Amino acid sequence: MIIVSCRKDFASDYFFSDALVIRDYPNPANLSVFTEITEQDLQARAAGRHVLTLVHGYRNPLKNAVTAYKELAASLAAAGLLVENSPAPNNQYGLAVGFVWPGFRTKVLGFIAARPAASRAGGFLRQLLHGVRVTARTVDIQTHSLGARVALQALSTDDSLWVDNLMLTAPAVDNECLEPNQEFFEAIDSCGRVVVYHSKHDPVLKAYVGAALDRALGSKGPEHKSIILAQCPNVFVVDCQSQVKQHSDYRKKAKYIEHWAGVLSQVPLPRYDALA
Repeated sequence: MIIVSCRKDFASDYFFSDALVIRDYPNPANLSVFTEITEQDLQARAAGRHVLTLVHGYRNPLKNAVTAYKELAASLAAAGLLVENSPAPNNQYGLAVGFVWPGFRTKVLGFIAARPAASRAGGFLRQLLHGVRVTARTVDIQTHSLGARVALQALSTDDSLWVDNLMLTAPAVDNECLEPNQEFFEAIDSCGRVVVYHSKHDPVLKAYVGAALDRALGSKGPEHKSIILAQCPNVFVVDCQSQVKQHSDYRKKAKYIEHWAGVLSQVPLPRYDALA
């Protein structure tokens, strides 16, 4: 699996590197064995393919982030949505790339410090996306938790970027941030579709109110449904409370993967939906 890092020494939980480093792990369960590759190598792997970029959230050491990416990639492959090392049609990914950034690990003030780090990581993700877009047919991004801030920051400050589908899973960003005149409204112009997956049962995001003094988008969805419907036509909202009781449940749920397949198939989606 290809992992792209902006962490110092590739694995630091707190410090940024000066430049992106790209590694190909033949077995993501063994992080000691890898091949370092160039941006040109990555572009060759991405050529003509629908590329999925994965972005983790807060408090994820390298091992945890890569393990989560491996599990999600396996679920997508089992559902026929990821066929790596082979050209794939638009309703399948031909390559999955994991992006890792310093997500912090301390509980005390950790999230407060991690927010500006996530914003800074957006610049590195932007660089990765520009490189992949040179040869890829299309690009999707799937984020988890505070990874939403990384991706939204990357997309909100660069009109030349474009992704087909931005899937914000359990997004740990303010619940009004996609609305007009709010922090990340500009980002949605860089996306074909933005899909917000949320669950009010997520215990981690219940603590977001205390840490950020606002409600998380990933808890009960956008703050103002009427504004999203009227002024954000490419934003789609999926209530996952019937399936998701824990912060990391999404990648383990068949219904979530099933909905993802619908996103990839480009069928019309309800603006507001719920997993059965």
